[in-house]
Amino acid sequence: SMTDGLLPFDRRMEIMYMLSVKRRITRRELALEFSVSDDVIDRDLVILNRYLPLEIVRGRYGGVKLSEEYKRTRIYLNRNEEVVLNKCFKYLNGQDKQTLKSILHKFAMPK
Repeated sequence: SMTDGLLPFDRRMEIMYMLSVKRRITRRELALEFSVSDDVIDRDLVILNRYLPLEIVRGRYGGVKLSEEYKRTRIYLNRNEEVVLNKCFKYLNGQDKQTLKSILHKFAMPK
């Protein structure tokens, strides 16, 4: 997948994003998504917990989720930023194109 072989920092940023979207996700799902061990995910969560209010839910329906009181402030691209990034598309290939698509998906103002 696109998330195989990410550097730890990038993987943690991606986990943060996933948590902000999904609200709850299991350690196993994260380990599979990033092709790493549960131990690696546990370390990532310990580090992320320094910056985000995470709740670890134990048991069968357990996982990790963002605390309810945490409301992420959305930061969007302005119109000019979005136009310029879209112009860059024609100069990119493969992985770079996927990365730009991901940036636009995360930060473009909802239509």
